[in-house]
Amino acid sequence: MRSIRAAGIFLLIGLFLFTTNFSYGGKKSKIKIGVSVATMQEAVYSFMKKAMMDNKDKYDAEVYWVSSNNNEMAQVGNVEDLLAQGIDVLILHSVNTAAAAGLVKKAHRENVPVVSMDRLPTNVKVDCHVTADSFLVGQIQARYMVEQLNAKGNVIILEGEAGNDVAREITSGNKDVFKKFPDIKIVVDHAHRAWSRDLAMATTENALTNYNNNIQGILANNSGMIMGAVQALVSEGLTGKVVTIGSDSDKDSCKAIINGTNNADVDKMPYQLGLGAFEVAVKMAKGEKFETDKEIQNGEYKVPVKLTPVRLITMENIEVMEERWPDLKFKK
Repeated sequence: MRSIRAAGIFLLIGLFLFTTNFSYGGKKSKIKIGVSVATMQEAVYSFMKKAMMDNKDKYDAEVYWVSSNNNEMAQVGNVEDLLAQGIDVLILHSVNTAAAAGLVKKAHRENVPVVSMDRLPTNVKVDCHVTADSFLVGQIQARYMVEQLNAKGNVIILEGEAGNDVAREITSGNKDVFKKFPDIKIVVDHAHRAWSRDLAMATTENALTNYNNNIQGILANNSGMIMGAVQALVSEGLTGKVVTIGSDSDKDSCKAIINGTNNADVDKMPYQLGLGAFEVAVKMAKGEKFETDKEIQNGEYKVPVKLTPVRLITMENIEVMEERWPDLKFKK
């Protein structure tokens, strides 16, 4: 009788373990991927989201996507809510990369791995960082500028949030190229809170005043800020006289390339970036190996990095953006 009773207990335990891994109807429970992004203010983030939503069924996954509206405390609450929902992996796009280390540690205490997307939390061991090659973005911008200016002129660099790793890498890529061309002078290099378009416009206006319009080129860490610069140039009647290039290739920037008020942008291909982060997260949830491109030092820690592609957008190839912005009127 004791052996029968013991066998019955083991059978019940087995059934319990089986049903915790399978939902009603015999299907395995879906992978739960939590995604906390800083903002949906720029359109690029909607394409990152679309990449995950388009592919969630393919990987039998659920996606819990929350935006923090650039509010650091809101992101803390969002991450706590995601963890409370029992997510398997957290994809984190930080409002504040310095403060985000605490969010990574919070997830790790719950045994939830973290994929940082686009923005790397400072001095913490994320399980993988997935990003467009921001240093390459900066190099592409600067090479384009050197070519357009025949390697001579005064330029402005409009940086994103101070201390942000993407802003830092793009700007480092700019300077890596410019250091080889001594007749290119960086006369203004300024960071902008929350990557603000309005603040970038003000920086451009001040620079034009301080240098009596003797500015030949403007590079911005994102499309919003280059459009702020474009507004300042239009107001001063300098359209076509100053070479401009941004990063992200958002809709306004593409329109400006078509109408001739902006020269170029670098497309960080957000769909591919979002998909790259999602696929890494899925493999983590399944305990599978994932490919990375390099390893970087992040304060005291080494972090594996997966890079996603980027490309230069000018009037010569603007048609490639039609898939993303089908309502734009491209010149054929």
